[in-house]
Amino acid sequence: MIQAESGRSAEIRALVIGMLRAAGVREGQIGGNGIRPVSVLYMAHWFRRLAHNRLERERVRDHLAGYIGASAADALATADALFANDAFATLAKEFVERHLVPSKTVDLVVLRGDQEDGPDRDILSVERVYYPFGHALPGGFVREDDETNPLDVPATVFAALRIAAEKVLGLPSDQMAYEREARTDGRSAYLVRDVRGTGAVRLFAEDEGGYHYRENLRNVLRPSDPRHLVDTIGYRCELLGTAGPGMEWRSRSAILASEEVGGGFAFGHHREIVAFIASQTSVEKERSRKERDFIRGLFRDPKGEYERVRARFACPRPRMASFPELFPVVDRFLSELFADRVNAACAEVPVLNGLRDRAVIGLRHVALKNRVFCPYVPTLRAIAEARAFFDLLVRNARGFYAAMPTDRITAHDPSTMPYALYHQYRYRYRFNELMEMVPDEIVIPTFESVSATDLLRLRGVPVRICGLALDFLYVDEFEQSPDEFGGHDDNHAWRMVMEDLAAMEERGWSRDRLTEESVAFSLPYLDRIRIRPTDSEVDRELKKLKKIILFEVTHEDARPFLSDVVCRYVQMMEGGSVPFEVPRVDPRTGYMDVVDTRDTGISTLAYVRCKLQHGFYDHVDSQLPQIVDPRYRTAEWIARAAYQMLVELDAVPIAEAELDADGRVSYEWLLCRTCAVGPDNIHAVDHVDPLVAELGDGATALNPKRYLA
Repeated sequence: MIQAESGRSAEIRALVIGMLRAAGVREGQIGGNGIRPVSVLYMAHWFRRLAHNRLERERVRDHLAGYIGASAADALATADALFANDAFATLAKEFVERHLVPSKTVDLVVLRGDQEDGPDRDILSVERVYYPFGHALPGGFVREDDETNPLDVPATVFAALRIAAEKVLGLPSDQMAYEREARTDGRSAYLVRDVRGTGAVRLFAEDEGGYHYRENLRNVLRPSDPRHLVDTIGYRCELLGTAGPGMEWRSRSAILASEEVGGGFAFGHHREIVAFIASQTSVEKERSRKERDFIRGLFRDPKGEYERVRARFACPRPRMASFPELFPVVDRFLSELFADRVNAACAEVPVLNGLRDRAVIGLRHVALKNRVFCPYVPTLRAIAEARAFFDLLVRNARGFYAAMPTDRITAHDPSTMPYALYHQYRYRYRFNELMEMVPDEIVIPTFESVSATDLLRLRGVPVRICGLALDFLYVDEFEQSPDEFGGHDDNHAWRMVMEDLAAMEERGWSRDRLTEESVAFSLPYLDRIRIRPTDSEVDRELKKLKKIILFEVTHEDARPFLSDVVCRYVQMMEGGSVPFEVPRVDPRTGYMDVVDTRDTGISTLAYVRCKLQHGFYDHVDSQLPQIVDPRYRTAEWIARAAYQMLVELDAVPIAEAELDADGRVSYEWLLCRTCAVGPDNIHAVDHVDPLVAELGDGATALNPKRYLA
């Protein structure tokens, strides 16, 4: 989390482009649909990393030459020139280890549906015909339209069924039929069938939690393409019928045999997925299912579930109310605290063992069956302590504490200190304040994967989701450790509370009135902009842009999800001032205060543009089309989406707005707001938006990052 690297990504790309040209890649063949600098950097990183593996290095060399192809007169000579360049190797190492963002995918552990359950069931493997060679699990990318599906299941679950139909059954989309299955044994399942009746794939509801695996570069043994560096979920499913060509059945024992390196898979994480899914117990599945059902229930019916949960606190001691829905998180932490990597770290650093013991005691004492089971606030605090332990664990693994001063209080300054705490250092007090707001505000920590749509659906009720992680995650421009990720969500929650309270006071509304009005507007409008299979490409991307604009207003800026509020802030102009907090450490005593300062206001649409273009949600070199297709991340398309949204909501123009012939806020005026100066971004854009230079005010960035006063 080195936040002072503003512009470093752009510097690396510029240097790489120059090196590619010098090595022989033709002008006009770099970027776009041609040679991607990130792919070349990834292969160069592996070439140096495999210095003692001649055969593998030759494969990498041949693969890069094939990738360059006709873009250079002599592709092999160009690859050799790049690999011989020490400066290029240094840039490759820095870029891959600090900036590369995994792609969201699913992998399928497909079992024979006609084979009895047992410890050595056959598993379907795909034989890869291009580099890297070897077996692989069937799998693929999660698409944006997977979110809207006929089964009304999470996007990744539907993606698993869709990919099973495509890759395993070999079906085109018009021959796939999806259905729910209620079985005589009491289990429920989801199926995708060949409409001709020749085969099907089943995924049991109890397995829809899957196994989430985020690629750790240090654990990857073989290179491929950066698109194979993944944030994936592995799903167990069954094949009813015959698999398509190019696949073979392999026994679980053969895959997991100790003499079989990587299980014979081209990607090492595939064996890990098989090992986990094949060994998962019914207790673990039940734990995962209970957490998932509770969290998904909140997103499906926010108001109904909020009222059900709120009733729990109608007791003399509401902060001590039993909240068994939190037990799956408690139970998972207790299990993860004794995972192999944690055991090894505790053996190596004994004090970690002591800190783990403190976390275990806290978790066990909120799960006493003959006392209050999972008392609400004590359970949240025990979870926070367990989260803090994993923060210590992963930071220690990155050498963070070895570099910390040992003779004074540390001032966490991300501009000079790699992985310095930002959210926890600045906003820790907000978690304590949230705990004092119970039961008016309800905080729910979860390991469940949560999308932007999920957060938008829940925004209308005072239920605040706070994500949990066991390692670093790329969130909001940089990698966040478990406690940073939690502190980041605590900060979002606190700001939403403050904005809701301000709106209630301004309008003279009760909490119930605000909830009613917000839910009545938000859920129908979110349904209106859901992506559907029949949408054209333009309609699909405009809907995604509208969702990002809503996310900026109601989540990032924390405003209430009300029609007039959304319309007002979509029109928000640059200029003015907004409050901002900066920690100040007294150099004499070491004590800290929070200094309340003011920043220059940035228009909402300029924020949207900058976040989409500057690597806020994903990396500038690896923009995910599931968020918004990179071709539509321009000021023109953002302004068009904003204009459509204001028309759909029959917006009242603000006093400063310029109107069109229909009396509506004009597209041209919104375009100027979109092109206005944005924040001091960490990552520079890959391609400069030409309209920004034409319509912008000439300023490059507002509000230089301040980490300390």
